[in-house]
Amino acid sequence: MNLDEKLRQLRLAAEKSSADRELERQLEWLRRRDQSVRPLPAQRVPCGIEHYVEGSVKTNHLGDYFVARQSLPFGRPYGKLRVGDVSVSDLSALGIFLAGELEGGSLPDPTELIYLDTETTGLAGGTGTCAFLIGVGAIEGSDFVVRQFFLRDYPEEKAVLEALAEVLRGYQGLVTFNGKTFDVPLLETRFRLARQRSPFGRMIHLDLLHPARQLWKLRLESCRLTHLEAEILGIGRTGDVDGAEIPGIYFDYLRSGDARGLQPVFYHNSLDIVTLAALTAELARIIRTESARGVDVGRTEIDYTSESAPSLDLFSLSRIFERTGDRARAANVCRRALDSGLPAAIEARALWHLATQHRRSGEFEQAAEIWKEITRRETDYFLEALEQLAIHAEHRLRDAAAALEFTEKALGWLGSKAGAPPRDGAAAEWQAWSRLARRRDMERFRHRLDRLKRKASRPDPLLELP
Repeated sequence: MNLDEKLRQLRLAAEKSSADRELERQLEWLRRRDQSVRPLPAQRVPCGIEHYVEGSVKTNHLGDYFVARQSLPFGRPYGKLRVGDVSVSDLSALGIFLAGELEGGSLPDPTELIYLDTETTGLAGGTGTCAFLIGVGAIEGSDFVVRQFFLRDYPEEKAVLEALAEVLRGYQGLVTFNGKTFDVPLLETRFRLARQRSPFGRMIHLDLLHPARQLWKLRLESCRLTHLEAEILGIGRTGDVDGAEIPGIYFDYLRSGDARGLQPVFYHNSLDIVTLAALTAELARIIRTESARGVDVGRTEIDYTSESAPSLDLFSLSRIFERTGDRARAANVCRRALDSGLPAAIEARALWHLATQHRRSGEFEQAAEIWKEITRRETDYFLEALEQLAIHAEHRLRDAAAALEFTEKALGWLGSKAGAPPRDGAAAEWQAWSRLARRRDMERFRHRLDRLKRKASRPDPLLELP
């Protein structure tokens, strides 16, 4: 074989190898394409979750569904509390957040309450949003039991809703966190679409988000459930998943059939339910204890050895009592908040709030002392305090001269502020105090000044009697 023949054979071998490589590339592309094409959720049999979450498949007359069950014994610690505290807590104090909704004046017994939280396919609501995981927690014997109804596929929704309704029938009260705005309306929509009767209409519903904001918003930066869990209960979550990622995890499960990523979602949901129950018990304890300090509560047993709430929480609680019309407790708690020490900006609000409670109770002398204290410092309530002092002096003390003095002081202060430049760091506040507001204040106090001068110039009719 000469050299030319050998070169020809080598070229043929090289061309054959190149064709083989091209064939291998095409086969690999087809293999990858086959792996990326998954059957639609409705085309596959739901399975897999029972391998990662402890639970079982149940069946009712509407079909199959998956439910996970977890029991927490009462002796188990949960932050600063124990799980059993949920069962023995007196929740009657929380009735103040349910004005007009309660017939008996208080929440049902803890054994008749159920705590609910959902994980959904989105936060937009509407008919396109589905609750794929519905968790409920309640007291059963000596345990706090969490049940989680999971939607393995959309056709199971009717069976899941029927199972949820069956559980809720055994309870009188419902506790959620933002449930009045989101969870319950969403579930009621799903019940209507499934042509099933909603179980929520007959239940007393406490949405804990609003009481939590009223009590803790002034002190805490955020009133998210996880933030309250850390700040109020002293719990730091580990191994949790961000709530914003949960819808995507569920959609990945529907596409792939792999339920491995859902394990932290079940963990997140169960923690939310237990935290919700613990916060309910703690909120009731704080309101019950702090409202009773310094007030005659008869035979009510109060733990006075516990540490008092922070001053900002006390002021918030005072405002809660004001809204419910309990002026005695509002004044008592506000006074304790001031004694504990408040930031300067909040202290002025608290002083004005306390004076208002005294005025509404007819305790005008106590209110006047607080108004005088407010006028010793330049706050947002400086003018209002001077005006109330002028009214008190004119109409209750019959002292026109004193009323005139308070009015002139207010006008002098307004005049000094009219052309003064804003203090450092106070430009925003200065801009908020508009010229129109100053003009309105000046006119109001000038009108009072003219009237008081006319009154002071009139002779006393009693002096003219023979």
